[in-house]
Amino acid sequence: MVDILNFVDDKDEITTEAIVSHFGFTPTTAKRYLRQLTEFGYLESHGGNKNRTYSKKS
Repeated sequence: MVDILNFVDDKDEITTEAIVSHFGFTPTTAKRYLRQLTEFGYLESHGGNKNRTYSKKS
């Protein structure tokens, strides 16, 4: 999950698909990691299920 946070550092927003293609995770695993990082307070989610994006929490 630290690698995901480092990946997000230089980007405004990321999508689940960006995590899947960059790290090679399955979509289910990527969504789980992003959800956990959001619950822990490291990321913010924006939008609905289909168009959800994530950004670093400021």
